[in-house]
Amino acid sequence: MGRFDGKVAMVTGGARGQGRSPAVCLAREGADVAVLDICGQILSVEYPLAEAADLDETSRAITATGRRALTIEPQDVSEAVLWLLSDEARYVTGVVLPIDAGLLLV
Repeated sequence: MGRFDGKVAMVTGGARGQGRSPAVCLAREGADVAVLDICGQILSVEYPLAEAADLDETSRAITATGRRALTIEPQDVSEAVLWLLSDEARYVTGVVLPIDAGLLLV
């Protein structure tokens, strides 16, 4: 029995290193994990950033624990944020808006 059984965690910057490690630890403790990472180079950063293959490896490490992994390129979240901030969402209050393509419905 893990400390996070039945919970869903979200980890940003989770494709490698200091993001991957907590994502996998959360999975080992029972959480399903949504992992976000930009997976691309930012011109102002002089060292190589994570790539899509790194995010795939994080997903494999999470699923190896028996938990579900959802990897999300941040654009999906950004589009939802834009909608939530728009007038179209003015009557939306007090809801959880999973951006997971229905994966966590299982």
